[in-house]
Amino acid sequence: MQRLRRALVRTCLPIPLLAWVAVAPSMAQDWLAFSSLRSGDRDIWIVQADGSGLRNVTNNPAFDDKPCWSPDGKRIAFVSDRTGNDEVFVMPIEGGAAKNISNSPGTDGDPAWSPDGRLIVFTSDRTGNADLFVVSPEGGTPVNVTTHPEWDGPGNWCPIAPWITFVSNRMGNQDILVVAPDGTQLRQLTGHQAYDSDPVWSSDGRYVAFYSHREGNVDVFLMDMQTGAQTNASLDKDWDADPTFSPDGRWLAFASHRAGNNEVFATVIGSGQFVNLTNNPGDDRQPVWSPSGQYIAFTSNRNAGDYDILVMQADGSNPVSVSNAKGEDRGHVWRPR
Repeated sequence: MQRLRRALVRTCLPIPLLAWVAVAPSMAQDWLAFSSLRSGDRDIWIVQADGSGLRNVTNNPAFDDKPCWSPDGKRIAFVSDRTGNDEVFVMPIEGGAAKNISNSPGTDGDPAWSPDGRLIVFTSDRTGNADLFVVSPEGGTPVNVTTHPEWDGPGNWCPIAPWITFVSNRMGNQDILVVAPDGTQLRQLTGHQAYDSDPVWSSDGRYVAFYSHREGNVDVFLMDMQTGAQTNASLDKDWDADPTFSPDGRWLAFASHRAGNNEVFATVIGSGQFVNLTNNPGDDRQPVWSPSGQYIAFTSNRNAGDYDILVMQADGSNPVSVSNAKGEDRGHVWRPR
């Protein structure tokens, strides 16, 4: 396990281990956005990886949730009920007016920005069921991507190509599909009778990680997008979920109950070896790897029972609570580099 942990530091950090030990790196470029109840209502906040620079971005009495950074890190999309129902809004990260870009009397949510910054995909029930729509971040008329009477969503963009993965129950159970943003080239990726959910792309587009109940418990699976092969990556009989890739695509972190409580584990893809990064009696889950590869953010109730957002080094060392307030903090996403 120590060998695996040392490898984790060597392969994921952008600077040599000895240099990292000698001189603590600046965290000025590593920012998180998250939603919090600390102001009495749910707002979108940002904070640096060391806990400094905490700031309320939306600062509105409405319910603001599910932040998503623009690829250039200058704007943020989020869900808000400030118009009386859930809509998708976009605003500058430095503050200013929030623009309603979904603009429907239905329920809109789960925004995700395309890698080129030109589109935002979101879910909406404006057609009478949940579908995927895309719209310009400047606003306009949203385009229905999935157009199916069953439930579809949320959407997750491929980092290197114009593809959107999503979950649907159109086959009678929950499966993963992929589609182009104009609604063409629809393809079913999974077809198991058990449910499959929460697809996440690797940065090179080679793999999609997802969790599935196909082996009688919840496991993390990897799908090779070149071959279509689907393999169990977490290899345990307990609950495993919340996968996240390292930026170089070699490592996979996920939440697991194999230690008797929820912890964050990491593995070299295909190695079959696992290291417990959090190793704490609290409930640790929802890891998200930073674009620099240096940090992993996750949620934990280890501090007084409230769910806070913590940031640790990629090898599991030096966990720091960066949100640390009464009430639940959630929906943490890193600013792109």
